[in-house]
Amino acid sequence: MPTAQQNHRAGDAQVIAQVCRGLVQVVNRRRTLDWLRSHQDKLLATPLHQELLYGTTRHYFSLTKLISEYLAKPLRSKDQDLYALLLVGAYQLRFSRKPDHAIVNGAVNTCAALGKPWARGLINGVLRKVQRNTNAIADQEDGRLNHPDWLARKITAQYPNNSSDIFTANDQRGPMALRVNTRKINFQDYCRVLDQQGIQFALGAATNSLVLVTPQPAASLPHWQDGFVAVQELSAQFPSGLLLQALSMDLHSPVIFDACSAPGGKLLQLHESLCGQFSTHRLIGNDKVPERLEETRKIAQRLGHSDDARLILQCADATHADVVAEQSCDAILLDAPCSGSGTIRRNPDIRILLQPEHLDDHQATQLQLLHNLWRGLKQGGTLLYSTCSLFDEENDQVIQQFVSAQPDTIVASVQLPYGKATRLGWQMLPTEPLTDGFYYAMLRKAVQ
Repeated sequence: MPTAQQNHRAGDAQVIAQVCRGLVQVVNRRRTLDWLRSHQDKLLATPLHQELLYGTTRHYFSLTKLISEYLAKPLRSKDQDLYALLLVGAYQLRFSRKPDHAIVNGAVNTCAALGKPWARGLINGVLRKVQRNTNAIADQEDGRLNHPDWLARKITAQYPNNSSDIFTANDQRGPMALRVNTRKINFQDYCRVLDQQGIQFALGAATNSLVLVTPQPAASLPHWQDGFVAVQELSAQFPSGLLLQALSMDLHSPVIFDACSAPGGKLLQLHESLCGQFSTHRLIGNDKVPERLEETRKIAQRLGHSDDARLILQCADATHADVVAEQSCDAILLDAPCSGSGTIRRNPDIRILLQPEHLDDHQATQLQLLHNLWRGLKQGGTLLYSTCSLFDEENDQVIQQFVSAQPDTIVASVQLPYGKATRLGWQMLPTEPLTDGFYYAMLRKAVQ
């Protein structure tokens, strides 16, 4: 009968094997980590799965450079799971507190779990060389080396004065920001609940926002299931305030359209804010992906908004002409599809999956969305454009092209507690201690 220690080793080998399969999905099959979470959640089932998969992905480029120095020849395409195993092992040797010999032995044992016991000698030999050269591993930890060359060049070109800080920030783990649902509990009361449970936090600059000193599983937060709080990145918590400032208090029942609303953080925050400012309103949350819209419904239900007739969810493509009626909206939020380059520290797979041509593709879609949605904005109304991108191609360049083609557009100023003004909008960077990279531009439709 296997001993408890043997069972433990076998369990660890299964976890590492699943992490390797997940890494193959990202690198070779071009799947996102979010896709894995939705479709193959067993690959991210435990904190150990998540640590190894996210960590290895975060340091993928420097680890591949290191492994290539000790691998005599490239592995066959059908053995990319073994290459992933070498990367996971090298990641653990660099960043884990686990003893080196246990890491190497664990990787060797994982060969059987991958169905390739013949590779034990290969894995042992390469990782032993890595183990003996841990200083070389540390030397690879230049943040620039953790990015593909084209991405490093682009960041350096657009941010010559702080590119190294961006590279460093991209290799960190993002802070965990919360938004208190004031439809359920007073903000100060929830702060007291956190204090009572010994959960340390700092106040965020966005309304009703907190940032935890130590991240923890969302479901472990006080009154999570009661909908008292939501996890929402701090730089994404500003659209509600910007749009409410733009709405006239004289409006009887404002109509607001959120064009790409899933998974619903900005949408539901906006709904909560509108409830506090207007006696009635109509907020339409639109998304073209049914599965993502279903996720929004579940979040709305937890927060207590699912039975509110003022909040309407619809599934439609916001580039289609009939998605909004002509001159029907007092305000529109367009959180446009983009590269996500400002969120690399939260989504490290972006640095593997993003390609230069994607920026042009995104720009074309962003302009198509702007021109289509502009038809649905009332004269005097406001459209807030946002991306989680660092790049001018998806931000000011898009706004400049749109304004040049739409003579009834007025660019309004944006000023936020984090970041700085650009020519036409406002840019936050992941170098801010509490925010990711985010861009906002406020456009008003002239009254003819």
